[in-house]
Amino acid sequence: MVNGAVITAQFGDAGKDAAANRALAGAFPGWTVVQLDVDRLMAGGGGIHCVTRQQPVP
Repeated sequence: MVNGAVITAQFGDAGKDAAANRALAGAFPGWTVVQLDVDRLMAGGGGIHCVTRQQPVP
């Protein structure tokens, strides 16, 4: 959850992705639900959490 949005994965099943989007929109009224294609992340063993971690200061 970030600044009025819920970031979540999509998995390429249009029906189930849409159902998940509706469920999240119902759980978070007034928030924007953003689904991201995470196939490449998942293939490498990561997830959304992994790429949203803090970045070190150089």
